[in-house]
Amino acid sequence: MPWPRPGSSTAETVTDELAPLLPALQDAGKNSLLVADENLAEGLAAVPDGQTVLTNRRDLADQAERRGLPCHFCDFDFSSWPAHSLDAIAYRISKEKAVVHHIANSAAQRLVPGGRLVLTGAKDEGIKTYAKTIGVLFGDKAVLEKQGKLYRVTARLASSRRTASPLDDRDYKRLRKILCIDGKPVYSKPGLFGWDKEDAGSALLAGHLPDFFAARFAVWRRQPIRLLDLGCGYGYLSLQAAALGIKDITATDNCAAALLACQHNFREHGIAGRVSASDAGDRLGGSFETIVCNPPFHQGFARSGGLTDKFLNATRRLLAPGGRALFVVNSFIPLETLAQRRFAHIATPVRTGKFKLVELG
Repeated sequence: MPWPRPGSSTAETVTDELAPLLPALQDAGKNSLLVADENLAEGLAAVPDGQTVLTNRRDLADQAERRGLPCHFCDFDFSSWPAHSLDAIAYRISKEKAVVHHIANSAAQRLVPGGRLVLTGAKDEGIKTYAKTIGVLFGDKAVLEKQGKLYRVTARLASSRRTASPLDDRDYKRLRKILCIDGKPVYSKPGLFGWDKEDAGSALLAGHLPDFFAARFAVWRRQPIRLLDLGCGYGYLSLQAAALGIKDITATDNCAAALLACQHNFREHGIAGRVSASDAGDRLGGSFETIVCNPPFHQGFARSGGLTDKFLNATRRLLAPGGRALFVVNSFIPLETLAQRRFAHIATPVRTGKFKLVELG
């Protein structure tokens, strides 16, 4: 059950995701760190006053900043904290094992001897396995406790432990080549959804871009000038558009890892565009003649009305008069119906068994 935030006179409540982490943070006070990603997206309103937050999500950084919490928005870069300087680190585990292992390895370097790493997560997310492997890493058996629907793991860094091998984090920090576009390498990294492959939905949209731009040329008698890649990831759609001659490209994403990879790819491909951190385009101004988007299905797009509304509202706000947006979504998502009250032009130019392209304007 949610419960009131300690010391708060508001109606804010602590979510089931956050509640198991609070005791360690409160005990350590200012010498503690809360690590947050999309799995804790609803919980920061109830974080104790003064708590330092490390997050890879721009929307969570915005939440923290509105609360006046010290916040570091980055790709889980712990370099701001010296070795053995923190008493406690609390973390609701991420979806990807490489991210969890990176944070556990970083915690082993930043915690004082006897310091605690406290994790929460579900059984089907591998929390029991993490209890064992992180216990070995820390040189002391971790404590596993049931906390409602989740489990809490408390791992203490042994005061006199033998050096343990770091957990396999897939070389988390390193950008690596995963494919080529227009004869040039494209780089990605762990921490991005589907980071190590060409996404089938994005490939479908990219394959339709020549027809999409040709239709715009027939109306405008020129190529589109300004393009927005909304939820850009490592920049796949931006790179495909650039290969077709689009010059003025803005790419935006909520995830710090995505922004790092996209910036690197823009440099590799000689794209003089802009890469901007925003939550579904909320920090962007101006207008764009074309918008391309492969929204984040893994975060509940179309199952979560709020997330779908964010993307559709941003598209409506940022699309120039007469412009067109092209989305790729799973075939079962009723994007056409959801878009009706915002757009006069709605078309579905391509359908496959799994995906469809939806054009809005």
